[in-house]
Amino acid sequence: MKKLFFLLFALPLFAACTETGNEPEPQPQPEPEKKAQLILTSNEVMNFNAEGGQGLIDYTLVNAKEGVEFASECEADWISDFVFGEDITFVVAENEGEAREAQIVITYAEASMEVTVKQAAKTEEPEPTAPIIVISSENPMEFDMNGGIGTIEYTIENPIAGVSLTAKADAAWIAQTTVQAEKIIFQVLANEVEEAREGKITLTYGMLEPVEVIVKQAAYAAPAPVFTFDPATLEVSFEGGAQSVAYTIENAIEGAEVVATCEAAWVSNLVATNGTLTFDVAANEESLRQAIIVLTYGDYAFEYVVKQLPANYNPGLNYLAFTVVEAWADLKEGGNVWNVTFVEHDELLGDMQTVISFYIEEANVHSLVSGTYTTAEGTILLNNASRNGYSTYRANASLATDISDASFVVAVDTETQTISFDGSFQAGNDIVALSYTGAVRGMDLSGNTSNEVNCTEWKRFDKNYQDATECIFTGRSSDNALEIMFHIQHSGGTKVIPAGTYEVAPFEPQGDVLADTSTVTYNSVKDSFASGSITVTHLRGMYNFEFEIVDTLGRRFTGNYTGELGNGGTNP
Repeated sequence: MKKLFFLLFALPLFAACTETGNEPEPQPQPEPEKKAQLILTSNEVMNFNAEGGQGLIDYTLVNAKEGVEFASECEADWISDFVFGEDITFVVAENEGEAREAQIVITYAEASMEVTVKQAAKTEEPEPTAPIIVISSENPMEFDMNGGIGTIEYTIENPIAGVSLTAKADAAWIAQTTVQAEKIIFQVLANEVEEAREGKITLTYGMLEPVEVIVKQAAYAAPAPVFTFDPATLEVSFEGGAQSVAYTIENAIEGAEVVATCEAAWVSNLVATNGTLTFDVAANEESLRQAIIVLTYGDYAFEYVVKQLPANYNPGLNYLAFTVVEAWADLKEGGNVWNVTFVEHDELLGDMQTVISFYIEEANVHSLVSGTYTTAEGTILLNNASRNGYSTYRANASLATDISDASFVVAVDTETQTISFDGSFQAGNDIVALSYTGAVRGMDLSGNTSNEVNCTEWKRFDKNYQDATECIFTGRSSDNALEIMFHIQHSGGTKVIPAGTYEVAPFEPQGDVLADTSTVTYNSVKDSFASGSITVTHLRGMYNFEFEIVDTLGRRFTGNYTGELGNGGTNP
């Protein structure tokens, strides 16, 4: 008992000594690495029919790890083509046998999830015992006003011995209906009334429900008149004088009269009657010229081309003229040269482009000014070794020829915003007359010289290019004839445009800049930015772009846009 007492007495003393002794300070323990978690957010069991198809697994990944990739395990060879992304897709093959089941195990680091895939067995459709009429041709069947022969293609599944197919039309204009093996032949008569019509052919077979084929026919419309001229075109000598051209009319319009007009002042006194067109042509003291006489007949109009040779006509040269179908312009050589491209349509060669280079004293104006331009005065520039890409006949073809002489009268109409060109040029042995009046893409014909332009209707912003080191984003705007394109070059390979202000780069881009390849386009004329910036702001999954830019013509562009990034780009 004494021993026990002394032992009990000594315990507090020992404990006290232990508590008051010098203990080592606790050392900080490293925070344990968080384990990855893979959470299945779609169904644990996925059912497919016998046809198979694509499956999709939704998931949530917590504590993603750098350099770790997904993996899949599945013993069934009828489940394949796993693709990992924001979701996981796979393909289930068609089942040709009994119902089947398999498990898919998806792993990521130490985390995993399992999905069960079940597929139904292939079922055999019972063979039908009742006959069926199957129509393989179009239904309804449509015909123009002229009618024609129609064919209904059919088959009878599970036919009944001794039973025949019959076909009957409900309209007299659907005639001669004849049933043959697997097809029915019928005739649609011409429609002579100005109303469309509709009928049907009814197919019957034994006690089956009748099958109807609808037949539609367009209303009668009088054929368009056709004019034929003799000669087909007229070439008049430089002296001019009274001219006569014969014409005939096919599909004449009762009560309609022919009226002839011509905008060219050198063609006058036009009369068209009783199959003869007469007019006077003034003497030509200029170059080869061409006029178009328009013959109006009812609601139709026909054109007749008249060419007049020049006073200095040379029989050793080819005198040609073409009609311009399109024109555009580009500003060159520091803003002093307008390259105007005229497009003609050739039946054999297609669209041919002829370039005439007009020189103007004042640089960077918005369009040509009215006046006469000639190669002799140096206001039309010729193509040569030191100045490539200037005045060229049919420049986009293998038979492109440099222009050696040219003269044009140019007139700008700011009220109608059109410009007219009237003149001719020589290219090799060809003397070509050219005339055009209309808009020219690339020229601002409004007469506005304030250089104040606001563009606020931005269509979209696109990611243009990305690799491991840089990403270039392209923004486009459109406001009538105006388009703005800019490139934001961002280093780092991210798909998100960082917020900030991007200045126009007057040098090779380095880092995050608004690239110096950015352009402003007015009616397809491209011009570089001279100064300005684009400011980018992030707004809940969208961008806000605010810009103020000045081009080398002094035009100022301001505006803003809020929206998403297109073409596969990533939003903030």
